[in-house]
This record gives sequence, C-alpha cells and structure tokens, in this order.
Amino acid sequence: MVTLLAAFFMTTTLMAQEALNLHEVELKRNPGNIRARIQVARHHFEKEHFDKVVDLLNPYTDQLDSGGFLMLSMSYTQQKDHANSVRILKIVSEKEESNHKWLMLLAQSYLMQAAQSPGTPRSAELLTLGIQSLRKTLRMAPHYKPAFDLLLSTLLKQKANNEARELLSEGIDKFGKRPDLFKELCRLDAVDGYLVQAVEHCRESIKISPNFPDHYVYLIQALRDQKEDQIAEKHAVSAAKKFPKSEFVQWGTGTLFFKKQNYPVATRYFQAAVDSKPDSGRAHFGLAQSLFEQGNPEKALAHFIKACKSDPETVDTFHAYSGRMKQTKNSAMAAKYAQAANSCRF
Repeated sequence: MVTLLAAFFMTTTLMAQEALNLHEVELKRNPGNIRARIQVARHHFEKEHFDKVVDLLNPYTDQLDSGGFLMLSMSYTQQKDHANSVRILKIVSEKEESNHKWLMLLAQSYLMQAAQSPGTPRSAELLTLGIQSLRKTLRMAPHYKPAFDLLLSTLLKQKANNEARELLSEGIDKFGKRPDLFKELCRLDAVDGYLVQAVEHCRESIKISPNFPDHYVYLIQALRDQKEDQIAEKHAVSAAKKFPKSEFVQWGTGTLFFKKQNYPVATRYFQAAVDSKPDSGRAHFGLAQSLFEQGNPEKALAHFIKACKSDPETVDTFHAYSGRMKQTKNSAMAAKYAQAANSCRF
C-alpha cells in the first residue's frame, strides 16, 4: 500500500511538473498568454515564491482575472508590502464594484499598512480609509460577519467607544443576542458611565452567559456608581462565591468593600485576587492599601512594592502612604516606605 501511494504521489508530482514546464514554454513563446502566466504564478504561489508571483503578474493587472488579482494581492501581503496590496485591491474592487469581499480585503490591507507606522498622521489616514471601506462593505452586505467583527475590533482598539457602542447595538439588531456583543456593550457602558444602560446590558449579558465572570464586575461597578450599594454588595458577594478563581471578580469585590471602608473584608478579597493571579498589580495595590488602613504597614509594604513594579501609576498613592508613615512614630518603617517609594519613581 505504501509503495502504491508513493508511486501515485510521484506520478502526480511529475504530471504537475510537466504541466508547469509546458506553461513555461508557452510563456516564453508568447508572454501575453495570460492563462499560462497565471498557471505559472499559481505554481510559485503554492511554493510560497511570492516575489516570482509579483514579477509574473504585476505588469498585467489590466488583464488579470479574479484569481490572478487575489494571488497578487496576497503575495504583496505575505511580503508585508501592504501599500502595493492596497493598490491592487483598489484596482479589482473598482472593476468588480458589486463584490463586497474585495472591499473587505482592501480594508484589511489599509489596516495592516496603518499598523506599520503607528501614531503617525499617515497611519491615522489609513485607519480612516480602512474603517470607511468596512462601513461600505457592510452597506453592501449588512450581515457580512467578518466585516462587522473587524470593524468592531478596530473601533475598540482605537477607543472609539461611542462608535463601537452604536455598532454593537446595530449588531444585536442584525445578528441577535450574541454573547460577545452583550459582553462588550456591558463593559463599554460601565466604563463610560452610561449607568442605566450598563445595568440593563450587563444583566442581559449575565442572563445569556452566566459563566462569564467579567460582566458581574461591570454590573457591580454600575450599581455602586448609581449609589445602589446594598444591591451592588449582594451581587459582589454572590459573584465572588461563584468565581473564586477569577482575579477580576475578587479584585472588583475587594474594591467595593474598600470604598465602603470595610478593610478586613476588602483584604480577604484582594488576597484571593493575588492568590488567583500573583502578578496582578491592581490586586497587590488593593491588598497593600487595605492592610495599611488596618494598621499593618509592614505587611502592606511588600504589596506596595509589587504593585508599583507592575504599574508605575500607583507611585503617587504610594508616596501619599509614605507621607502618612512619616506622621507616625515608626521612623524605621517610614524610612523603608520613603526609600521604596523613591525607588519606584526612578
């Protein structure tokens, strides 16, 4: 059996090579034979000889079929030459105006080109062109999920939260109650302070995906911000029991009790967060503050140091606690705090 299979594959390979040779001979005899040119290019494309594909097809973009355009644009993409990929896809998308998939590929190339020079005016321009192409794709094919998902991820990456929120609402109308859409809508509403919407969307998200921990935290935050402390606490305790290994849930519950100045309870939850994720800067920071407020600055110091190493933005609060230590009679501990806080800053 092995011998027969080997013979079969050898025969197939020889036939393919023979066909390639014939196409190459024809191409030398008649360089304008587009069919032969595309066949030779396809062979090189399959072998990942992308430079040869470009050499073969780029001078003939006035005569290529869809397969030829696709090979040429993908070859440029594989070479990370996104500007030329954009150029080719603009040509074919204008030729085949009714085919939304060319616009989708064009959008991808714009976004990949933008990523090559982040933070520059040109990058911003290319991002805009990519987003415009995705929106045009969705106007042509409203239920084309790849374009919707790419547009959403692009808007979220750019922190264009209002546009992302509108798109998410449109997505729910188009695609139904997809769990990923409600999860993101819950998060955005909570983070941006749309509290009424956050409570509504987070509750719906929990209903759809009860085993996903993060939206419980966003619901708790929204309820707390609405001054519904008792309801927030009830949800927090329940979520912490349901997700004992979720650093985010344990941290969120600890944060709730810390703001209520219930430091012993906050300490318990922050410790659980640290246990779940030992490198979590926010968990160490919450634990450090809770321990300090309980009168245990010595134990708190180690967590302040770990938090500051993970997140330099905590340094100002660290210095504030260092200042509070100076006001105590514990000069030795005050010196340790001052030294650690200054080391963190620099």
